[in-house]
Amino acid sequence: MNQDPFKKEQQLSRKLDEYHIEVPDFPIKPSRWGRFVHFLASPAKDPIEPLISAADGFMLIKAVPIIGTAVIAIIQALILL
Repeated sequence: MNQDPFKKEQQLSRKLDEYHIEVPDFPIKPSRWGRFVHFLASPAKDPIEPLISAADGFMLIKAVPIIGTAVIAIIQALILL
């Protein structure tokens, strides 16, 4: 990796040598306020995502309300008898 890729290209090398860029010194560690704002602005984790991503989980999401409704209907039927 010690080879200079611009060694063969003299014209390109001269053009690149014309420009000098000074990089300003940025603080490496953000302030407490910046970290707090970043925490508030970060997206929330979706608790249902693991169920939706799996094929079995998607069927579970469809079946749970149906099964729950059936169980509640059976309980009400037993209470009324």
